[in-house]
Amino acid sequence: MLDNTRNVVIRNLPPSGERSPLFIVGDIHGCAKELSEILKRARQRIPDCQILLVGDLFTKGPDPVGVFELIHEYGATAIKGNHDWALISAILQAQRRGVDSLHEHTRQTLHLIRYHRRAIFSYLSNLAHGYVSTVVPNRRRPSWETEYPLIVVHAGIDPIAGLMQTAERTLLTARWFRWEGEGEGRKPVLVHSTARHEIQGPHAYTAMDKNIEKFRWHEIHKGPELIVFGHDAKQGLFRKTLPTGRPICVGLDTGCTYGRSLTGYFPEFDDAIHVDSARTYFDLSKNVILLRAPQYKMIEGDAS
Repeated sequence: MLDNTRNVVIRNLPPSGERSPLFIVGDIHGCAKELSEILKRARQRIPDCQILLVGDLFTKGPDPVGVFELIHEYGATAIKGNHDWALISAILQAQRRGVDSLHEHTRQTLHLIRYHRRAIFSYLSNLAHGYVSTVVPNRRRPSWETEYPLIVVHAGIDPIAGLMQTAERTLLTARWFRWEGEGEGRKPVLVHSTARHEIQGPHAYTAMDKNIEKFRWHEIHKGPELIVFGHDAKQGLFRKTLPTGRPICVGLDTGCTYGRSLTGYFPEFDDAIHVDSARTYFDLSKNVILLRAPQYKMIEGDAS
């Protein structure tokens, strides 16, 4: 993936007082069953809440078409994630070189969306990279501002340059940064997930470079913006606040496709809803989608 600042699209949502309360949902990854449940719960609590999805919508899970249908049923808005970007590229690559050139889990996804491929391609191609708005807290707290800015992106932002100067690759993939330079001239530089070093010797291989001094991008975010993001399933649910307790970062990727949960967040209420995964849908060791639940051989004497 190449950095691209010219094609980055950031859209505005009206401030809290001019729209329904937001409900922001973390990475879905084709988990339609859990998405349906969490949206039902959200609408039971706030019947007119506006749904906003942080991206990674269709890949790595068993029911991307179900997710696509729920997006339209609920009139949800979505942001482009790195896996959405990759799915666009995979559809183009499949047309040019055939599906055999793709990873197995990508071939699985393309098969699952085979009757909706053109519609999903068009939908993903028109997604924004982020949304900005203003939050008015539902309950006034004496130590909080009466309103504060909101940024919703898939992965993160450049914590020094700010949202509008953040490159596409950072918006889609940011987890770790490192410092480059010294003194006042130093700046944070994105550590790509492909940052690697070569291990020498007869059994040489390429491995992730664990010697890089790095930090998560939100460690140096001090506000005032509340930034809501996904992408970081290893970190899980994350909430960072000002000394007053007012949130300035909320991470929502809780690894639904890996058998954990799907999480959604109401920024106006500073509250979250969780739905447990029905099962593990993606096998990380084999890098494949588990389209069916594992079948266990019955041992004699187990039957009741």
